[in-house]
Amino acid sequence: MGALVPLITDLSCDLPAELRYQRLLDTLRRLLPCDAIALLRLDGDVLVPVAVQGLTADTLGRRFRVGDHPRLQAIFQASKVVRFPADCALPDPYDGLVGAEGGHLDVHDCMGCTLRVGPSPWGVVTLDALDAERF
Repeated sequence: MGALVPLITDLSCDLPAELRYQRLLDTLRRLLPCDAIALLRLDGDVLVPVAVQGLTADTLGRRFRVGDHPRLQAIFQASKVVRFPADCALPDPYDGLVGAEGGHLDVHDCMGCTLRVGPSPWGVVTLDALDAERF
């Protein structure tokens, strides 16, 4: 619960959205240590990164059409957290974007979930770890 206190405190503060998003990612990384995390907002049928950590800076300028990325589509359509096995054959939307890596992430741990505001989807959060057994 201690890791959530700063996040709960932030709810009562007037913060710019970018800072609020980064603090959310900070809290999630304390709870679920990972090498990369991203918060993507849904805009029509496209997921737009609004905050990332552990991914290259140009990730924020990218757009991920849900139908073009099977992992993001699986996360978006699920009603609970989705964890992909290390040997999952689905392409990773962040291949080549993890800050510490320069190429394809052959073996890693990946999970994500849809975020909702009421019944409507707002976007997704994704977590990636280079250790295939992290999550």
